Amino acid sequence: MNQHLRAIYEAGVLRPLEAVSLSEHQEVALVLQTLDADLDDIPTSPIWEFAAELASTLPDDEWEKLPIDGATALDHYLYGVHKGPRNTHYLPMLAIGSQC
Repeated sequence: MNQHLRAIYEAGVLRPLEAVSLSEHQEVALVLQTLDADLDDIPTSPIWEFAAELASTLPDDEWEKLPIDGATALDHYLYGVHKGPRNTHYLPMLAIGSQC
């Protein structure tokens, strides 16, 4: 049985702030979540910095396994839509520096 309740820690003992349905001396497992943590102390950074940091941990050989047309053929990789002329949303990816 799971119960969610609030408690106060005093003199080495957790004191529930509401009634608890337990038998006397019943052992329980606790997961503690402090509610008064100052969120300003948690380090934060923009999502793009997190993504760049995460990407920097991948070895080069893993990057080479990724498809180069991932953005233009997204429906293919997500939903299995045919890649090519039958897919009206398909735009071939141009190589960097190619002549149009």
